[in-house]
Amino acid sequence: MRTVRRVLAGLSLLLAQGGLAAEPAGVVVAGQSIYRDGLLPSGDPLRATVQKGVVLSGAAAACVNCHRRSGLGGSEGRIPVRPITGRLLFTSSQTEFVRRRAVAAGAADGRPAYTRDSLARALRDGIDPTGRVLDALMPRYALGDEEIAQIQAYLEGLSATAAPGVTDREIHFSTIIAPGVRPDRRRAMLDVLRAFFSDKNSSTRKEARRRETRSEQMYLAYRTWVLHVWELHGAPETWTEQLDAYYRKQPVFAVIGGLGGGNWQRVHAFCEGAKIPCVLPDVDYPAVTGAGYYSVYFSRGIALEADVLARQLAETHSGGIVQVFRNDETGRLPALALRDALQRRDMGEVVDYPLSGGGPAATAFWSGLINEARPASLVVWLDPVDIRNLAATGPPPAGLRTVYLSASLSASQHVGLPDEWMDRVRLVHLFDLPANRDRHLARMKAWMRARGLPLTDERAQANAYFAATLTGDAMAHVGEYFSRDYFIERIEQMAESFVSPSIYPRLSLGPGQRFASRGGYILRFPEGVGSTPVPVGDWMIP
Repeated sequence: MRTVRRVLAGLSLLLAQGGLAAEPAGVVVAGQSIYRDGLLPSGDPLRATVQKGVVLSGAAAACVNCHRRSGLGGSEGRIPVRPITGRLLFTSSQTEFVRRRAVAAGAADGRPAYTRDSLARALRDGIDPTGRVLDALMPRYALGDEEIAQIQAYLEGLSATAAPGVTDREIHFSTIIAPGVRPDRRRAMLDVLRAFFSDKNSSTRKEARRRETRSEQMYLAYRTWVLHVWELHGAPETWTEQLDAYYRKQPVFAVIGGLGGGNWQRVHAFCEGAKIPCVLPDVDYPAVTGAGYYSVYFSRGIALEADVLARQLAETHSGGIVQVFRNDETGRLPALALRDALQRRDMGEVVDYPLSGGGPAATAFWSGLINEARPASLVVWLDPVDIRNLAATGPPPAGLRTVYLSASLSASQHVGLPDEWMDRVRLVHLFDLPANRDRHLARMKAWMRARGLPLTDERAQANAYFAATLTGDAMAHVGEYFSRDYFIERIEQMAESFVSPSIYPRLSLGPGQRFASRGGYILRFPEGVGSTPVPVGDWMIP
């Protein structure tokens, strides 16, 4: 205990002299635990009181709930939450960031820099250095002097320096392409990203020159954007090593978009481990289990399709359910997800027909399945090549009422079945309705035409455009504070109101939410082969 007191005494002396040397790691870690987790170094929960005497405890009392992980604040309803990082809290200098926040709060005047004593008074009694009483939503904390010192030590370093990938002149981004992506999809995505980066750099040349003169602080945030393409090769077991090598060669601030035909788990783990924001990769198998902060996805992909289908089956099905899937690591994922989703709805009766081997599903496989299982509902987690021999078995049997296909795997309506089968086909569809597509993507298509880019893959190009434009707007709000945490917080806040289109009909995020689209449609083909599919019912959120 005497050692701890000597450390804190030295800390106080340094702060009183106007500077803070390297903090003892234990002090900073203790402050982080209080700030993020609401946990005191003793192991006891943090306690605080808010308006009307409501008592908060533990995680509910943690500072991160309002001031966010970055410490750069946000809002609670209409009430702005001020930034509290050391760079802003313990100085009276008025940066552009502080001026913007002050105006938003209706208080353009500055305030004295916080000290240890005034920080303690604000946390315990809700009074700032000018004597003003803080809003009643600001908790009044039960904290001792030692814990105040720990919080101050943590805040001093919070969002204090630019994240890796940012230099005085450049900000580096990457996109990740996993094996199995068709060359035309790869080219479609990269064409959009490269055109966006070119636009971005062309439109900020004047601002970059102003930055060099250092005449106006608002221009100090401008950097040239640099895109790196990280292509993965070989077995997934080697991807982590490849990504580490890319990152060692050139750190990036964030990853924008990306493509992958299989399980994205290893890319997800890399982003989380390196604390790199990975913004909206266009993948069908994102990581849907375990904790994640830095990876943000359009949807849960195939797992969401399974949940939407389970709801549809629960509402409409009677009779046996059979599902067909490729018997490999990726192919088993949707089958397991559907089985789990049905069990949660007390519908555990599903028969699996795994497909092995390298060639397409043969006619004999389909004939055996139909004759043996006699399904009322047939769920097919396969691509069009595997599906095409289903029709060779003859007309659909009388007992087979519905064939459910995955829009993600079967390329939407291009399934190659004759009309007598298409009448029973239903498509599990997570994207915007085909009839709305032209109107919904009009802005993106106009942007592409203006740059001479051919429309070759609506999904890949629309999603890349959305990810890039959302990143651009979020970075504009980040300003000169190149904090990855603050960047993620801006992505969370902006996704719902963002006007640029994606292939999804509705997207929204909130604090801690990592999947922006949460539902889907069940589509049918009213006029058989080649007809535009229409929804069976409304948008479904399982």
